[in-house]
Amino acid sequence: MKRIAMISVHECPLASSEGKEKGGINVYVFEFSKALSKIGYSIDIFTRAQDTVNPRIVHINEKTRVIHLPAGPLTKYPKKEVIQHLSEFANNMHEFIEKERLRYDLIHAHYYYSGIVAHTLRNTHKIKSPIIMSFHTLGLMKQLVSRSELTNDPKERISIEQTLVKNSDFFVTSSDNDAMYLSSLYDCPDNKIASIPPGVDTVLFRPKSQQAAKIAIGADPNHRIIVAVGRIDPIKGFDVLLFALKILLYSHPELAKKVCLWIVGGDVGEDKSSWSTELQSLERLQMTLGLATSVRFVTAKPQEKLPDYYNAADVVVMPSHYESFGMVALEALACGTSIIATDVTGISPMLKTFPKGHVISANNPIKLAEELYRVTMKQKEHHLNPKDLSLLDWSTMAAKMKKAYESVQKKL
Repeated sequence: MKRIAMISVHECPLASSEGKEKGGINVYVFEFSKALSKIGYSIDIFTRAQDTVNPRIVHINEKTRVIHLPAGPLTKYPKKEVIQHLSEFANNMHEFIEKERLRYDLIHAHYYYSGIVAHTLRNTHKIKSPIIMSFHTLGLMKQLVSRSELTNDPKERISIEQTLVKNSDFFVTSSDNDAMYLSSLYDCPDNKIASIPPGVDTVLFRPKSQQAAKIAIGADPNHRIIVAVGRIDPIKGFDVLLFALKILLYSHPELAKKVCLWIVGGDVGEDKSSWSTELQSLERLQMTLGLATSVRFVTAKPQEKLPDYYNAADVVVMPSHYESFGMVALEALACGTSIIATDVTGISPMLKTFPKGHVISANNPIKLAEELYRVTMKQKEHHLNPKDLSLLDWSTMAAKMKKAYESVQKKL
């Protein structure tokens, strides 16, 4: 049996059940680990302990477990501060490995924080397992989108990524776009990169009655529903979506009381002073544009709740300025819902092959408004069965990952 160490320092795959920060890496690591365990791998997922309540070791199944290790305070703290505690994390991971007398055939590190840990294990603790890197997002691309170096990332992120590219054994990207960025911008050899997209759980994400879904989320049954799902971050382009909604309602005033935009993913509480800076900025923009009754912010939801939002929607929108893949789009398609995404998302070439997939240019609210009208207002039977997604489920993607793992071991 092959044993893999998955490192996901700042995003725990059990985030939904343990009340931690949620993001695409959570789902990616969780689902890939489960799928890999079904084809013979034993998976240990190492992540940061963020409380003193949840168990330190959680078994997902017989072959997969999540191991929470201390790294700084045992509480939530800003993501940008995690880098200060990576040495502690690496030391604790090494201690755990030694105590249990483990040997890993591969180490798969997710995000550059985890890459730092993997190489600390190699350089300081002499663990010689091959290292596979999945960056998930790239610092240079985030800098491009922000048009400056003033992102929320530590200033040394890009130089760290460049070092990780030089010293890691192999790389897995979630799209051909990110493979191109990695090879061209970071000088990573093409023969060291495999592009393997995420899968989708077609049992969880599937078509259901739109009216039943609207009831489940508490939506007006007479509304045309536009849904956007994702972390509240400038890179997601939700501000562009608000501009597009304003343009749509200006161009078609008859829709003023018929269309509602639901943005799912914000840390929405009763005390608005606790909202993130970006969420407060979006709310101010909402009021400036006169969209008080046309936009609803909804707190982040666990995976099992998202199908109701996708199925309630007439269209799901992913207006990102940069997206390494875009799992939201795949989940929406699996629910039979139309999706509009920008051409800078990793999934955009795939979307063009689906009747309900629509791709537009990024940062273009006029074009987005036109596409919203065309997609949501055309007469159609809602939730026709989507194109067969069976070849995009997690088990299929796990088989591709297995081939990548085996190729690394043969080369080294």
